[in-house]
Amino acid sequence: MLAAVLASGCARSVDGVPSPVAAPPSAVATEPPGTSRTAAPARPRGALDSDVLSDECLLDATQFAALIGEPVLEPENLTVHRGDGTTGTSCWAHAAEGFPTPIGAINVYAVRTGTPAEFVRATPAGGRRDLPGIGEVAALVDTGSGPTLQLASPRHLVTIIVLRDRGPSDDAWRAAAQQALARLPR
Repeated sequence: MLAAVLASGCARSVDGVPSPVAAPPSAVATEPPGTSRTAAPARPRGALDSDVLSDECLLDATQFAALIGEPVLEPENLTVHRGDGTTGTSCWAHAAEGFPTPIGAINVYAVRTGTPAEFVRATPAGGRRDLPGIGEVAALVDTGSGPTLQLASPRHLVTIIVLRDRGPSDDAWRAAAQQALARLPR
């Protein structure tokens, strides 16, 4: 999956790993009891600008390991080659034991219209579970790649994905979210 070190030596390339932002239409999640299904405004395609920070690694190895529940190598910004021929960057965490397999990623976006909080709230309710008390709004989203935290600050939308079938505990998500928010530029 990892391709080559770029000329700068600061990042590596990853082929075919998209940056998950929202639950795909096929994702199914059960809502916790008492969750209401209110209609959210539709989001236009291409509503996000990616690669808005030169360093998307908002968590260090210790923080990522606490989130994922296993040791990770120091996260690094990698170039992602998308299926449509475009490239972007993401922060990737790799397993520290065995082959360095990607097990988590962070992406930071700017929204083109509205606010990051409005973007998170517009995620379909069937695939989203709100995680109150973090940032302007935070939600856990079931994606085809794994559980993903969508986190809104006043200026940025942060996604933190765990490439596993099971997600971290809510307390682990909250701690990672607070740590990521603290590293965002103001």
